[in-house]
Amino acid sequence: MIPIKFYFAPAPGRIGYPAAVKRALALCPFVDRGLSWFTVKFSFESEGKAFAAIAGLCFGLAFLLFLGLTMLWA
Repeated sequence: MIPIKFYFAPAPGRIGYPAAVKRALALCPFVDRGLSWFTVKFSFESEGKAFAAIAGLCFGLAFLLFLGLTMLWA
């Protein structure tokens, strides 16, 4: 059996928490635009419901990936 090793990488360039938050917040306009597009494209009643659908799809995909890898490993 192959041992699994975990590695925790430091923040890029040791920029610190405030700078990392600034970088994440810089993506907000793009995420908002994408969520608005998804809401209109698939005729959701609100952005909250569209977000729930996207989150559900992501969790479902992660679960299927986990289940598939578990079946392959067994």
